[in-house]
Amino acid sequence: MAKQTNGRHRADVQVNVFETMELRSRRSIRESERKRSSRSDKRAAKRALKVQQVIAAQGNQLETSSGYVLTSKPKVKFSKRRDVRNFITMLTASGIITTVGLPAYAFSPDVAAMARFSTTNAADVANAADTQHLTVAAVNTVNFDRTHYQSASAAEIERMLTASRYISYSGPTAADFVSNPPFSKLDATNILKVANKYVGTPYVFGGENPNGFDCSGYVRFVFAQFGTDLPHSVIGQSRFGIKVKPEDALPGDIVVLNDLSHDGIYAGNGNFYHAPRPGDTVKLAPIFTSNVFFIRLATN
Repeated sequence: MAKQTNGRHRADVQVNVFETMELRSRRSIRESERKRSSRSDKRAAKRALKVQQVIAAQGNQLETSSGYVLTSKPKVKFSKRRDVRNFITMLTASGIITTVGLPAYAFSPDVAAMARFSTTNAADVANAADTQHLTVAAVNTVNFDRTHYQSASAAEIERMLTASRYISYSGPTAADFVSNPPFSKLDATNILKVANKYVGTPYVFGGENPNGFDCSGYVRFVFAQFGTDLPHSVIGQSRFGIKVKPEDALPGDIVVLNDLSHDGIYAGNGNFYHAPRPGDTVKLAPIFTSNVFFIRLATN
């Protein structure tokens, strides 16, 4: 028959279990404390390492307080200070706003004319001694009145300037040259020299003096200096001499378009001197079409 345990033994066993649990609990607490201490030591080591790195890299003086590391602030350049940068930004923005807000007459020639900062008469602009003679099609001058205004384009100013110069010409005319020609006979070399003399002369419709030529006026003025009195028209000039074949054409012959709309003076090698069109000038240029014929004037 098995030996039965008495109550005291059971009590002893129960006491032993409680003691074991208490021992284990104390052991866990000690292990937790060691782990916390270990983590704290690691953090302290890291802080020390960072301090050494900062000292080595920047050379800043360090102060320790309550476990924190305080670094002295490095000196900031004047141009990079926040207050200086803010001031420059505000100054730049103010300049932009001021520029945008300038009066319109600071940019617009039209309003400048209205504000009496420039003349309101296109003729005055054209005839002014200090006018720069440029072709700027986009700029207008405007004639302002109490009740209306009239716009004059740059092309109109240029046309008026050319017309004014043309009228002011006081030199010998084609008729004067016919009466007293500088050259006694037609000569190809001299014809081309005279023709080249007027290269750059502006085109003027109906013009026949060195301040402005149209195509037939230019031809007439050149040949007048050789004593040949040509009519001031392409049709009349085409009927004045004898027609020659293109392959027989010589420098000094007159080049006439088949439709009688234009003519010039043949310079050889497919080129001719001519006054092309309004806005252009007398020039030496290739004959731009094959639909032409040639007129040779009789020599004296």
